[in-house]
Amino acid sequence: MIDIAIRKKQKYKYFNFIFVTVLIFCILYIYHHLNLNEISPNLFVEEEKENIEKLQEEQYNQCINKKFQSNELSEDLLLLEKEIDDFIIQNQYQVSIFFEDISTGFFYSYKPNKIYYGCSLIKLVDALYLINKAIAGEIDLDKETVTYTNEYIYPFSSEMAKRKIGEEITLRELITYAIRVSDNSAHQMLIDYIGFSNLKSFGEGLGAKVILTGGDNFGNQTVEDTNLYLKEAYRIIKENEEYGFFLKSIMDNNERNAFNTNEIHIYHKYGSYADNFHDIGLNLENYPYSISIFTLHENNSYKQIIQSLHNKLRNLQNIFYKNRQEKCQQEIKGK
Repeated sequence: MIDIAIRKKQKYKYFNFIFVTVLIFCILYIYHHLNLNEISPNLFVEEEKENIEKLQEEQYNQCINKKFQSNELSEDLLLLEKEIDDFIIQNQYQVSIFFEDISTGFFYSYKPNKIYYGCSLIKLVDALYLINKAIAGEIDLDKETVTYTNEYIYPFSSEMAKRKIGEEITLRELITYAIRVSDNSAHQMLIDYIGFSNLKSFGEGLGAKVILTGGDNFGNQTVEDTNLYLKEAYRIIKENEEYGFFLKSIMDNNERNAFNTNEIHIYHKYGSYADNFHDIGLNLENYPYSISIFTLHENNSYKQIIQSLHNKLRNLQNIFYKNRQEKCQQEIKGK
C-alpha cells in the first residue's frame, strides 16, 4: 500500500511538473506574441518603406538613363540648339560638331557628314585596333615589335626621334607615342604593322563611312565617324580593366588639348595640318559624353572657338538632364 501511495505521489509530482512547464511556456508565448504585436507593425512599416524607396531609386535611375527619344526635344532644348547653330553662323565658324551623351544617346550635331582631312585622328583607330587584338589574346603589346628604320623618319615625331635606327620598338610604346604626343613616325610604323586595308576594314566594322580616303596614311574623317571611335574607346575603358586603363592613360594628356580647363577634363586626341585643327575626346564624369569638333581654324583662335562651343554643348546637356530629372521625379515619386 505504501508503494502504491508513493507511486501516486510521484505521478502527481510528474503531472504537476508537466503542467507548470506548459503553463510557463504558454505565458512566455503569449507575452512574446503580445510584445511582437506591439513592435512588429513599426518594423514592417519601416521595412516596407525601405523597399519602396529602394524600388523607386532603381526606377528613377532607369528613367534617368533610358535611351533618348526625339519627342523629348522640349522647346527649351530646341531653342538652345538653334542658339548654337546661330552662334556658329553669325561668327562664320568653319566647323563640324558631334556631341553625344553616352548613357542616353542624346546628341547634338552640326554638319556631321562634312568631310575633312583627318590628320592625326586616325592614330586613335591604330590604338583601338591593336588593343582589341590584345584583348582577344591575338597579340602581346609588350612582345610584338617593329624595327625603326630610315623610312620611318618623319617630322613631328618627338619620341621616335630619341630612338636609334635599327632599334626594336614595342607596340605598346608605339601606341603610346602616337596618342600621347601624336608621333608621326610611330603611326607610320603601326599602320605598316597593322596593314592599311586591315585598319580600314576595322573602322568600317565600327560603322565608319569615311576612313583612309584621300591617298595617304592619315586620310579623311567626319565627326560622325570619330564619334563611333570615341564610343569604342569608352567601351574598352569601361569593360576592360587592364587595357582600359592603358587607353585612358595615354588619352589623358595636354598635347594641344583644346578642351581642358581648370573645371573640365577631357581624354582626347587631336589632329592638325594646314588649316585643319580637330579635337575629339571623352568626358568620364557623372554624365559621360563624347565630343568631336573639327575646324578650319588652325591659324585663327581654334582653342577659343572650341572652348566656347564646348561650354554651350555642356550647358545643353545640363538642360537635358534637368528636364529629365524633373520628369522622372514626377513619374516615379509623384513630386
